[in-house]
Amino acid sequence: MEKQIMDILNAGIGLFQSGKEGLDKAKTSLETTYNELVSKGALDNTEDSVKIRQSVDKILTDIKEFSSVAGKNYDETRSKIVDNYNKIAEEIKAKMPEGKIESVKAKINEVAESIKKTGAAKA
Repeated sequence: MEKQIMDILNAGIGLFQSGKEGLDKAKTSLETTYNELVSKGALDNTEDSVKIRQSVDKILTDIKEFSSVAGKNYDETRSKIVDNYNKIAEEIKAKMPEGKIESVKAKINEVAESIKKTGAAKA
């Protein structure tokens, strides 16, 4: 009976370790894939990609300006950011292939959420 209990315990430990190793491998694989995508994206210097990068840089600059203003000219700065966001969304729809739109949308939404959080904190 004692041996069976130890065998069950050891099997559980083995299962846990296998699961942990599987998770570690999946994490490593995901990180590798992500880094490969970042590298491929960095090498894409097509006109559309360059314009989108410039537009995102503009949004990030506006966000930094917005944060440093600390309430001063809040509405004006917020309006500029929203306008830039809307322009970029339209540019992306017009210029990006369908497969890439979702990943760009996710990044823009992330920036929009950051803007909302910053705005709520200042208000």
